[in-house]
Amino acid sequence: MTTDVITLRDQAGRSKSGSAWYTAPGLLFIPALLVLVPIFVIPTIILLATSFTGEAGPFSQYVRIIETDLVRTVFLRSLGIAALVTIISLVLAIPYASIALKSGPRLRSILLGAVTASLFFSVLVRAYAWLALLGHNGPIMGFLKALGIDTGGLQLVNSPTGVIIGMVQYGFPFMVISLTDVMGRQDGSFERAAAVHGAGPVRRFLTVTFPLLIPGALAGSTIVFVTTLGYFVIPSILGSPRELMIGQLISDQVGTTLDWSYGAALSGALLIVTFAVMIALRSLARLVGRN
Repeated sequence: MTTDVITLRDQAGRSKSGSAWYTAPGLLFIPALLVLVPIFVIPTIILLATSFTGEAGPFSQYVRIIETDLVRTVFLRSLGIAALVTIISLVLAIPYASIALKSGPRLRSILLGAVTASLFFSVLVRAYAWLALLGHNGPIMGFLKALGIDTGGLQLVNSPTGVIIGMVQYGFPFMVISLTDVMGRQDGSFERAAAVHGAGPVRRFLTVTFPLLIPGALAGSTIVFVTTLGYFVIPSILGSPRELMIGQLISDQVGTTLDWSYGAALSGALLIVTFAVMIALRSLARLVGRN
């Protein structure tokens, strides 16, 4: 009996080891790698290699970036606008996601469906739609004039204001989706317990609800901040050439001045900044998860 059991174990072990090569979970990554490597990895390597082809030396373009006041100003402006867009998206997405999840099935489908449907529209179409809405002869300006507000000095397009509005509309759906996933898995008994102990709505939100939302908020913030940091379509349409963002500056170097080496160096610097922000947010998410 013992011999038969040992024999069966040996056969199972040989069968398992013989089929391990095609049952390995790592093989599931091969289709993704076949797409990512030629489309993203190889062009990125070529781009970074181009940044070291300056006539004054391999690092001359990066030295030029550090020494140029315009580049520092553009980077700081891009970081500030991306951070502001992320904060506004988070502030708007929390009540929206909460209302959507607490509503009935029909209203919930409408609210979440409207957010998801906006992702299927071209960013270019959305940017030009905002250009028509926020323009001097647009309905928003007309509404403000009807309220008796002086719009003579108000500039909603060709300004950072228009860029922020357009980018919030772009990043808002990603923030809602991230928060909805976390909110849907929350246990409502925590809020009820806090209410039983006398906590008001504001205190319940600050001490119970919001701490549970932090993982989703960090995930959504990472997506929104990273995607809006180097974006150039919306700033090009709604922004002003006097207030460039880093995506516009890179586009100008590559498409207008044809300085590919400098444009590649700017892209490399943006890549470094983006990775630094992602690592910082990821570390913060892990720290919050441990606590």
